[in-house]
Amino acid sequence: MGTESSNPASQNGRLMIVDTDTLMCELLQFRFENEGFETVLHHDGPEALKSDFSQVSLIMVDLMNCEYNGLMFTQFIKRNPDTFNIPVIILSSKASEDDIVDGLDAGADDYIAKPFSSRELVARVRSVLRRKRMMSARRASNVVRYKELVLDLGAGTAYIDGEPLTLTRTEYLILAMFMRNRNQFYERVEIRREAWEDESGVSDRAVDTNISRLRKKLGDYGKNIVNRQGFGYGFVE
Repeated sequence: MGTESSNPASQNGRLMIVDTDTLMCELLQFRFENEGFETVLHHDGPEALKSDFSQVSLIMVDLMNCEYNGLMFTQFIKRNPDTFNIPVIILSSKASEDDIVDGLDAGADDYIAKPFSSRELVARVRSVLRRKRMMSARRASNVVRYKELVLDLGAGTAYIDGEPLTLTRTEYLILAMFMRNRNQFYERVEIRREAWEDESGVSDRAVDTNISRLRKKLGDYGKNIVNRQGFGYGFVE
């Protein structure tokens, strides 16, 4: 059974603490709420997995000497597409090299051996959250969005309403060119140079054909790709 406590002044995020030791949970809850975090407590792994993870910033889980242990819990979190981005810190009295390696291999972002000072734990939590924010910022800088049409330039993927688009490499490069430079127009020769490794044998008709296919795959967003006579193609908002 989980217990949740909310601090109106909290601005640092919500922490989930999963440990069969109720006293440890309450001590951690007290410390982290004094540090400006919200906390939710669970004393059972399977019960914790029924929670709403949408607002959880970080999870601390004990290895728990029970049938469904903290290692299994961590593996589930990191393999689930809805939760794999949530950082997990394993807390455990087991501190052998094998235990630490097993925890990190399961996907944990950090492993802290008990006993630990609450000051160190708070610092490690803040450090993991900082790394997550930095990674999110870098990833966001590679994302180009127009309404619900999203391109992740780092991953080379495109989505509409969260559903992946199946694009050829050429179609993707054309779309990326247009999305990065919306309301600008490009002649076919410029598009060839951007989207083909060897554009010497690529005809204007090939450019038109690829853009026509791209428009169809984009559905309603296809109409945003405009061919303006005398200027070329572009993505118009």
